[in-house]
Amino acid sequence: MPGSLAPAALTAPKRLLRRPSALLAIPLLTLALLGVGQSPWLVVAVALVQAGWLILARPEAQSIARRAAPGYPRMTDAETLKGLLAPSVSAPDRDLRPAALVVRVDDADTLHARHGARYVEALMHELSLRLGQSLREDDAFCRLGSTGFAVALFPQRHLELSAVLSVAHRAQSRLGQAFSFEAVNIWPSVSVGFCLSARAAELNGISMLDAAAQACDRALLAGPGGLYSYSAVDLPPRLSVDQTESLRAALDSGAIHAQFQPQLCLATGTVTGVEALARWTHPVEGVITPASFLPQIEAAGLSPKLANRMLVDALILLAQLDAQGHRLARVSINLSGPELRNPNLAEEIAWELDRHNLAPDRLGIEILETVVADSDDDIMVRNIARLAELGCAIDLDDFGTGHASIANIRRFAVARLKIDRSFVTHLHEDAERQSVVAAIVAMAHQLGLGTVAEGVETEQELQHLMRLGCDAAQGFVIARPMRADDLSDWLRQSAESRARRAAAQAGSGDPHWGRPQP
Repeated sequence: MPGSLAPAALTAPKRLLRRPSALLAIPLLTLALLGVGQSPWLVVAVALVQAGWLILARPEAQSIARRAAPGYPRMTDAETLKGLLAPSVSAPDRDLRPAALVVRVDDADTLHARHGARYVEALMHELSLRLGQSLREDDAFCRLGSTGFAVALFPQRHLELSAVLSVAHRAQSRLGQAFSFEAVNIWPSVSVGFCLSARAAELNGISMLDAAAQACDRALLAGPGGLYSYSAVDLPPRLSVDQTESLRAALDSGAIHAQFQPQLCLATGTVTGVEALARWTHPVEGVITPASFLPQIEAAGLSPKLANRMLVDALILLAQLDAQGHRLARVSINLSGPELRNPNLAEEIAWELDRHNLAPDRLGIEILETVVADSDDDIMVRNIARLAELGCAIDLDDFGTGHASIANIRRFAVARLKIDRSFVTHLHEDAERQSVVAAIVAMAHQLGLGTVAEGVETEQELQHLMRLGCDAAQGFVIARPMRADDLSDWLRQSAESRARRAAAQAGSGDPHWGRPQP
């Protein structure tokens, strides 16, 4: 019957799309309907439906439609994107600041191997739609390789870090929603690297996009859903794939782990806390100290992963000690410059504290004085401020070596100064060092800050620190770094030793109060 041709006409484009001559289908089918006596209005309606379906079904046509439609950013190619970004970087109004982002699908090789190129291409097509919905109308983006995108965030007056982070988080959220193709469902994730114009090595579009790509490489190394900001100062030469994988495996297996060194109050002998220190238990070389592998960790882009390992080990320790009846006031972790440049750092720490049901004031954050002294990085400043607001105690590590100003100490809500070991070693034999330590202690107390002496190795050094009014000490003379299980035993022995000496020598001032005696 004549009426049966209409459904076939509506579904025909699905078959015709496979042929280059597909666009001829519209006039041919229209003539066919007229030839069998269909109403002209039906013929016009079917032709319009076919044309619309065909346009929206073709990826190239979809890009054209998106570029033309109001409310969508421009989708273009990489060279055009660089050209569009370049004038904004070199614009005479320096307050108009652009930013570049690179977005890549996590575990793309696994997706290819498991689902095939056709599935991945369908995924990328869908992600391009979602990315377009995540950006502003004046922004632009393009495909980058087979599983990535490059994005140009066009200038706003004083484009702030928070605005760029908002775009990145929105893109990760939307692109991370469920995707289904040919009855196979996945939850994709993407990593994002970005570069603000103020951080670019050279002020041109190519440099900004290349910098964002380097940052994205670091974000991918940190794990699914990574986010990383480019900074020229923390991008050392990359290691080989084998070296990187060896370090990653050591982190994943727990071969690189935290050991804990106690800190004692010099007035009472009580344990004020412990510091988590990274150690690598190597199958051939034994226990390796951080000085031997931290540069490689940073070169491999694994600093955020190391920071997470130290954080989790530290919080597990606190929870275990609480369960055993050892109330440890605080455990401190060290955060380096690359780790502090993780835009998600404060949120990740807050989440881990909540997951382990621990109050933020039981976590100390040790930051090198040199980092604070040179703190012009927006992300680092933001992270330190948010951690302090959260309630974490901020300790300034290696104090006396980095020229941090009093203004910066107050700006970052520092709670304690850790006196560098270079001022502690042979303290009892050096009048100049004694003067330096006395000045640091006096200044700290005037500012309402605590002090901790690092690297204390002899009884003489310990006694001089007590006389100079230092609040706490840490070093081999008290205890070496130890595993969590050994720390539990050490805390028990320390409490017993302190109780015995308190009973035998009440008020003696003997500095042996709380240490298990060898």
